[in-house]
Amino acid sequence: MILYYKLRAFAVKWIIRILPRNMPLIFSGTDSSLTLCRQLATLGYGKALIVTDRFFNESGMLDRIKNTLSEGGVAFAVYDGVEPDPDFEQVQAGEAVLREEECDAVIAVGGGSVIDAAKMIALLHNNPGDLKFFDGIQKAKRPGLPLFVIPTTAGTGSETSPAAVITDSKTHRKVAVADGKLVPHYVALDAGLMKTMPPQITASSGMDALTHAVESYLSKASTASTEAMTSTAVRLIFKYLARAWRDGDDMQAREAMAMASFYAGVAFGRTSVGYAHGIAHQLGRVCSTPHGEANAMVLPEVLSAYGDCVHERLAALARVAGLGEEGDAPDKLAGQLIDGIAALRRELEMPLAPEGLKEADIPGIVKAAIAEAGDLYPVPRYLSAAELGSIVRGLM
Repeated sequence: MILYYKLRAFAVKWIIRILPRNMPLIFSGTDSSLTLCRQLATLGYGKALIVTDRFFNESGMLDRIKNTLSEGGVAFAVYDGVEPDPDFEQVQAGEAVLREEECDAVIAVGGGSVIDAAKMIALLHNNPGDLKFFDGIQKAKRPGLPLFVIPTTAGTGSETSPAAVITDSKTHRKVAVADGKLVPHYVALDAGLMKTMPPQITASSGMDALTHAVESYLSKASTASTEAMTSTAVRLIFKYLARAWRDGDDMQAREAMAMASFYAGVAFGRTSVGYAHGIAHQLGRVCSTPHGEANAMVLPEVLSAYGDCVHERLAALARVAGLGEEGDAPDKLAGQLIDGIAALRRELEMPLAPEGLKEADIPGIVKAAIAEAGDLYPVPRYLSAAELGSIVRGLM
């Protein structure tokens, strides 16, 4: 089985590298979300579907976006039925609104769940059929509708990645879709919309970005280009995440975290991730643990389990994060980075165990994590069922 996964990882590494993708046009800074809305008018779109969640729609925070669209002569409809960990039915309901309203573009305003749902709504419209068909790599035949994205959290990286995760509500399985056609066309990194993020969401999304960055850096598919981006993301997160968590109005920290999420998102979209994500997805499925929290629960433990094969790589990230002393050996620096991540999650007061995890759940979680990593992630070393079981059991 390990030989199969190694061969599979070799193939996935090269598929990821040659996967056709576009780089979105980025608007950044205060009110860049409004600049993005004006872009729709400039490009001649007549009507957009705004995909969001009910809280954001009812909070009044969409008003300036709606007004800017109207001022530019762009009509709009709103679909606010997206919930955390969106499922097939939510995507299908959103696409039904898009079709009934005859929209010719999609605007996502929200966090990772909203953006993933919007990606699939735009893709499904031009590729009708069963959503299970898209499970895997590069399955869609046609591009989706033009997609404009305004993230309101800093961490998921969905605003720039060629991936989306949608839940099959019948089996509760997380369906991972990887397709270059999912990369948004236009993105606004407007930190002003992130000021209202509660501290818990700031922490969770920030640790999600850190997991993307570290696992991308360790991936066998990493390149000099992705390593430069992930190094920048790690430096920014260690410097600014706790600041953004303590003071949501700290705009320097908010803007830095928006950029960190973006860089980590671009990188992991080209390298994939690792076992922390493999376990986190299963904790979400079994215990409904928010994704960023689940990643934070296991990232240091997964890095420790990899052992000395990642010490040189982790040492490089430790230096970027400002940890350790000049002349420290790689194994010492690697340990300091792992300890630094654990200290950061404690500082952010993050939960360290999922609710409702039972011993009987562990074999299924381990089996699914092994399969997910083996099929999709060019990890630095394959972990055994016993090693993964020990990590999951440590959460109880």
